[in-house]
Amino acid sequence: MQVSSAIRDEGRFAIFAALFGLYLVAHHFYLFNGLALDRAGPMIVMLPGAFLLMLWPFSLPLFVFMSALHLAQTLMALPRGSNHMIMSLFLMLGLVAAYLHVAVRDRQFAVGTSRYFDTFAPLGRWLLIIMYFYGTLHKVNTDFLNPLTSCAVAMWRRFGFPEFIAESSAVHTMTMYGTLVVEATAIILLLTRRFRWWGIVIGVSFHGFLGFLPPGRIIAYSLLSIVLHSLFLPKDALARLAGGALGRRLAPLVATPARRAAVILAAMAAALVLPWAVTWGLLLAAILAFVATYGREPQAEDAGRRRWLISGSAAVNLLAVVFFLNGASPYLGFKTGQTIAMFSNLITEGGRSNHLIVPNLRLFDHQYRVATVRDTNVPLLAAWSRQGFKLVEFQVLDYLERTPGARAEFEVDGTTYTHSADNPLPAVSNLPPRWLRNLMVFRPVVLESPRKCDSY
Repeated sequence: MQVSSAIRDEGRFAIFAALFGLYLVAHHFYLFNGLALDRAGPMIVMLPGAFLLMLWPFSLPLFVFMSALHLAQTLMALPRGSNHMIMSLFLMLGLVAAYLHVAVRDRQFAVGTSRYFDTFAPLGRWLLIIMYFYGTLHKVNTDFLNPLTSCAVAMWRRFGFPEFIAESSAVHTMTMYGTLVVEATAIILLLTRRFRWWGIVIGVSFHGFLGFLPPGRIIAYSLLSIVLHSLFLPKDALARLAGGALGRRLAPLVATPARRAAVILAAMAAALVLPWAVTWGLLLAAILAFVATYGREPQAEDAGRRRWLISGSAAVNLLAVVFFLNGASPYLGFKTGQTIAMFSNLITEGGRSNHLIVPNLRLFDHQYRVATVRDTNVPLLAAWSRQGFKLVEFQVLDYLERTPGARAEFEVDGTTYTHSADNPLPAVSNLPPRWLRNLMVFRPVVLESPRKCDSY
């Protein structure tokens, strides 16, 4: 079977685009679970657009439009949002910046798909590698390596295994250290040409396993990670599928837009009917089967590549550097949320640190002062206070500035502060500009160590 030039030359882009459309659906599932629905943004356009993107994954104009729309949606959601949303923000910025870079250089709107892919793909690869780096580094602390408090153990229990497995001390040790080993090994494998295929298989399997947790926040993060793993696939992966026996059997099912639409609608209908574990399991099995069969890079392919991790756009490369600095924020004193520190047990607030290697460098003082909110009419601050959390003072001041008619009484280091519309605190008006504070997210604080994963 002769493979079309589009599949041969643009197949890697089509794989990424189709998975990206699926990720957009998962992201809105995250929003539908009540986590940020009030800031969902242009959702009425996003979901049909995601469907169209899975229907026409070779369409570069549709892909760029959806990237720009999701970028706007993510910016509207700030400062709220999870770790997958900050990764998505950097990725969308890169996708849009890469298109502008190629369009300006070529002096035309209709840019080449392969060139566009080569411009943005290095950023996506760096996002995944940096995620694995901080996913490992942040967990090297006394609380994560303590089975009584470790988030690895807390997450393991949520899978619903029988008690003799869920509560096994040997298994708890394996989950803690196994998580560190998997994430650290993934970096080495993905950066090594000879073993990259293993890195993709292990990474997709690891994040696929996490996706079996009760659906909600974790599914969007898992699928975004799988999307980024697709950037490490060889250039001809889709072409080899299309040219093989399986591809010839599948070709009639996707030969026309109408047939592709019918397949996608049938899959979505099945996903609504089948149990969550079955739905995710079938999708994961299909992705792993593709990676296992077509994910090995031919020895002769792209042997002379020099810019596999370097984009031709300086702006895209700069985004990778900023994302790396974003992950270091807890140690720099800049912020603690959206720093790839999810489920890490890391404590860096209030001048303390439970990390075994990296000290608090305190280049910024934003997380040094910790407040206990005594009384407030700001709903979210009041909710955290009722749950027994302390809050970084900078975060309290930020919410007071954002909320009209805000009132609060809080204590920091034994000193009580009051704020109201009639008697505002001077610090509230001296905060950095709001666009910068939108990127400065802080987690609720429990300073006592050890602290349980479920307590924050």
